[in-house]
Parts: sequence; C-alpha cells; structure tokens
Amino acid sequence: MQRSINVIININFFILILLIFLLFFESRVELPAWLQVAGRLHPMFLHLPIGTLIFSFILMALPKLAGKKANRKIMMVCLLLASLSASATALFGFFLSLQGDYGSNLLQQHKMGGVALSILIFFILVWHRYMKKSKLIFYGASVIAFFVLLFAGHTGSTLTHGENFVWAPLGSDENEILTEENSSLYRLAIMPVLEKKCFSCHNETKAKGKLIMTSIEKFKLGGKNGKAWMEGNPDSSRLVKYIHLPLEDDNHMPPDGKPQLSPMEISLLEAWIQSGADFEKKLHEFAEQDTLKVLAAAYIKSSGKKSSEKKYAFEAASTETITKLNTPYRAVFPLFQHSPALQADFFARQSFQVSALEELKVINEQLTVLNLSKMPITDNELKIVGQFKNLEHLNLNFTSIKGDGLVSLKSLSHLQSISLSGTEVTSKALVPVLALPFLRQLFIWDTPISESEKTEMEKSFPRIEFVHTLFNDSGKLVLSKPILINESVMKKSELLELKHSMPGSTIRFTLDGTKPDSVSGTLYEKPLAVNETVKVKAVACKEGWYCSKILETICYVEGHKPAQVTLLSLADKKYLGEGAISLTDGRKGFVDVFKEPSWLGYQLNAFEAGFDFGKQPPTLNKIVLSYGENLGSYIFPPTEVEVWAGSDFKNSKLIKTMKPDQPKEYRGQTLDVIVIPLPSASYSYYKIVAKPLSKLPPWHDGKGKQGWFFVDEVFFY
Repeated sequence: MQRSINVIININFFILILLIFLLFFESRVELPAWLQVAGRLHPMFLHLPIGTLIFSFILMALPKLAGKKANRKIMMVCLLLASLSASATALFGFFLSLQGDYGSNLLQQHKMGGVALSILIFFILVWHRYMKKSKLIFYGASVIAFFVLLFAGHTGSTLTHGENFVWAPLGSDENEILTEENSSLYRLAIMPVLEKKCFSCHNETKAKGKLIMTSIEKFKLGGKNGKAWMEGNPDSSRLVKYIHLPLEDDNHMPPDGKPQLSPMEISLLEAWIQSGADFEKKLHEFAEQDTLKVLAAAYIKSSGKKSSEKKYAFEAASTETITKLNTPYRAVFPLFQHSPALQADFFARQSFQVSALEELKVINEQLTVLNLSKMPITDNELKIVGQFKNLEHLNLNFTSIKGDGLVSLKSLSHLQSISLSGTEVTSKALVPVLALPFLRQLFIWDTPISESEKTEMEKSFPRIEFVHTLFNDSGKLVLSKPILINESVMKKSELLELKHSMPGSTIRFTLDGTKPDSVSGTLYEKPLAVNETVKVKAVACKEGWYCSKILETICYVEGHKPAQVTLLSLADKKYLGEGAISLTDGRKGFVDVFKEPSWLGYQLNAFEAGFDFGKQPPTLNKIVLSYGENLGSYIFPPTEVEVWAGSDFKNSKLIKTMKPDQPKEYRGQTLDVIVIPLPSASYSYYKIVAKPLSKLPPWHDGKGKQGWFFVDEVFFY
C-alpha cells in the first residue's frame, strides 16, 4: 500500500513538472491528433478533483466523523485522487487551450488558477503524508486551495458559459423598455436571437473565431475570417452558411450540444441580412408588408410569451438514423437541443434525386420542417411530402411545382407555413391547403397570383397572412433574380436557357464579365447555343418595378474527354476527392463544402495532373481550370498555372504560363474558372501545374501562413 502511494505521488510530481515546462514553451507546442482528443477530455475530468477536494475539506472540518485512524486513511485516499486528477485535468486543459479561440486574458487566468490549484493540492498531499505534526500549515494551505478552487471554477465557467453566468438570474430588470419608437429592429428582434444562441461563445472573454457579437462595433468588424455576413446576400454569408451545415460538422453553429436556432430565428436572420443588415433602422420605419418587418413582429410577439421550446409527444429518432441521413446534399438536424423534432434541408439542385426525399420516410413522425427551396420538385413528389404527418413548415420556393399536387398536402393537419414563391402556382391550386386548420402564413410572391386574387383570399381566410410581394423602403416592388434552367455542366448539344417567373419581365445578359442593366447587355429572347464554359451575368427588369439583383453564375460545357487522367502530385490527405476521376467526371463541387468528393485540395504540393488523349488527339485551343475560392478559409486562386504539352509525359514542353490575379481584400466565397488560351494544336499529352499561394498577404488575418488551392474540374476545348 505504501509503495503504491509513493508511485502515485511520483507520477503526480512528473505531471506537474511536465505541465510547468509546457507552459514556458507554449508557443512552440504542436499537438498531434491523439493529444487533441485528450484535451477534449478536460470537461469530463474537471469534476473529479472538485468533488474529492470538497469531500476532503469536509473531513478536515469534521475530524471525528469516522474516527482518527480511519479519517486519516480516507483523507489520504481523497488527497491522492484529488491531486492526481487535478494535475491530469490541468494538463488536458492546457491541450484544449491550444485548439480554440478564447479570450486571452481570461484563458491565462484560468490556466494559472488550474496550475496553482494542482500544485497546492500536491503540497497538501505531501504535507499530510510526511509532516504529520505540522497541522497549521496543512490547514492554511487547504484554505488557500479552497479559494483558488473558486477562482479557477469561476474563470472556467465564464469561458464556457459567458460573463455572469451564475448570477444572471438574480439580476434586476431595470433596463430601458424597448419599443418600436425608441429602439432599432436589430435590438428588438435580431439581438435577442444572437443573445440566446450565439453570445455565450462570441463575447469579450470567449471570442471563438475572434468574432465578438456582444458589441455592435466589433460585430461589424468580423472575426478572423472577415465579416460574418454579406449585405443583401444571406446565401453567401458565413453566419447563415454555418447554421445550415450538418450538426456533426465542426463548423456548424451553434455547436452540437448547444441550443439550436428555430426555423423562425433562421428566417429572421436571413431576412435581416437580405435587407442590408441595418443596426439602426427602427421597426416602424419598414414598409408594412416588408418580409423582415413581418418576421420581426411575429418573433417579438412569440418571444413575449414566457414559454419554453415547443414540446412534442413523439419519440426521437436514433442518432444512428440521423447520421445516416446526412449527406453532402442533405442535412437533417434537431430543431433545438434535446428536441425530437427534426428539420431537413436539401442542397445542390443538380444532384437532387427523388430517392433522397423518399429516404426521409424513416423519420416520417419526427420531421417538422422541410426545406426543398430551389430543388427540381414537381407536383408528383408532393405525394411523398404529404406523408410527413407532423410537418409544420414547408419551403417549396423556386421549385418546379404548378399546384396540381398541393391536394396531397391536405393530410398535413399541423402545417403552419408554406413557401411557394417563384413557382407557377395559381390561386385555384391553393384551395386544398387554405383549409388546413393551423395554416397561418403563405408566401406567394413571384407567382402568377394577382393582387386582386390575393385580396380576395385575405377576405376569405383572415387567419392566414399572404406574403405576396417584397417591398423596399419606398414601397416599389423588387424583382427576384432570373434563373438559369440548365444543370451546372451542359452537353455541347444543349442550349443555355434563362427564365423569370414574373409575366412581362425582360432579361438582359452578358457572357464577357460585364454587368448588364435595364438598357445594356443582350436582350434574352430564346435559349442560346454555347460551346464552351462561360460566365453568365443576367438581370430581370419590368416597367414599374426595380430591376432584380444580378444573377452571376458559371455555365460549364463539356469539352473533349481525355482517354486517361493521372494525378502526378498527391492532394492533401483530408481532401483526396475521388482521385484523378474527380477532374473529368462532370460533377461540380460546392463552395461551402470542401470535404465533398468533387474537390481535390492542395497546400504543401503544387497541383499536377496529366491528361492523355491517345493516338488521335483533338485540336485544342483552350483549357478551363475550375477552382473554388474561400479567402477566410485560406483558399485562394493559384499563383501560377503552367501547361505542358507533347507526345507523352517524358516528351513534353512548356507551352503556356499564366499568373492569375490575386485578391486585394476579403470577398465572398465563390466558384471561378481560369481560362487558359493555347496555340491551336493537337498534342497527345497535356500536363497542368497549378501552384498554391505560398504566403497569405499582409491584409489577411492569417498573413504569412500557407494558402490552399482547390480544383474540381478541367475542361478542354
């Protein structure tokens, strides 16, 4: 027994020495993956030293509780356990501190408190073991350890839960009462959402990603990846993208285990960003039918009720089932923490399959929110949707439905809102769903439904809010963007087709990178024949309306296919895609999901690939290299592209070098192409080399670090 105690004391002493050494050389420490896992055990271990130490204090205060001899033996076991677990917890906490963004001052205080507590408990253990007669120092050190324990616990809870976490419920409610007249819409509706779901990780003391939301000024500045939003473009805003990531994704916000945003809260944030992310404009200054005002008013009204998140009677789906349902093109996640209710979002129109919708039948009971916006859904697929009996919110915006299938939704007795904007649904087709007992909101802007038909429906169904138009501040209508009908990669025989659902609107477009408006650009009259990849910019205009925002997209056209593709340099092991086949399989990657198998990612090596066209090669005069750009994630255009050509790998020569322009400041993540003109010739073999950025520029938060290059397709014309 005595030998075991000595061994534990020696192990404990070694851990403390290692911990102190690491603190002095913290800037040079690089953790392998297995130690990162150990660091994440810190929250699990920290309760053990706290509990055993408090029990030890009780034994000190009541020395006769178990008899003198028994008390001393129990005290020794408690101190051994408290000391060893405190040292291990402090070491794991040090590993964890290297993996995240926390307030540096508070983190340092917590680290010092944890190390000091470990040393004090070890001192108390040694004194109890060897200095049996000197009780004054023993009890004095114990009192100091108690207060150090309180300090370390307080700084730790602040890092985890935010400032004033313990005493917040006792705080007085003497703040100024906010009204539509004296406060901005941001303070009334947006800030409460962020306060509940985001402030605990993004505050002055714990700024994950260096993003502070508690201060408007600092929120506007953004974090290490730049601004959290792009005014007028929620789909490209990091704040929105991270919310829609699968729950198990490391970048999903709020993190798994924290309360998730409700559909109403997500819609509210998206509408706020769409309207320009104004922090000062008051609620009453918005037009009555402005989508943001409607959503904000509904949120304020609902948050005024002192009720918790909605309770559901059905059982939760298993974690295994939810995990299987998550793919790069479909996200399934709980509405909020511990809720059995689920939401399903679909991505990537060109990759949608009806079977992916049918697979949701395994969560038929739990599915309450379904987002099929911009998917190629037809009326036939609504028969599947009609089987989700507990569905409350359904988004069918800009799908291909015409309305005949809405009769399949008559069984959805819990449905509260349906979004049908940008579809060809008529007022007659709406009849089956208007009778749903809990339907309260119907989005029908950019549909053939006229203002007079909408007015008539409002009279007949006063309980339903019909959102018929989007208004700007002056009350003038704003057209939605035109739509590119084609899939992302077209065959050469296909025609490029644009569309707008508003009757009487005109579309003007360009293919040369210039921006069209109501008078400039080519008037779109019929589908276009294109034989190579083009950058399409299009705008929709109509008399009496504001022109739409510009649709900017790339239309990829299949070119000549090489007989064989070989990767001459290995991609990073985390971004291997599907190997060489990823470059010519016609599958485009998604700019916000770089782990998707279409992408090949390069950082330490240059991208090098060989393309063999065999004995009868085509005559080529152009190569198009498709790549992704996400500056906040260090993903940049290549600094240099080389094209080599010849009869084979050994007999090839450099025929073209290009240096693409590099960004001068942060901008939105996007897909882009590098068009490489070549002297017209027929070579059997081509080699393409693209070099990633060696050092991020001085204006970037990661200046000096190495950049990434991501490629998904190569086209030959």
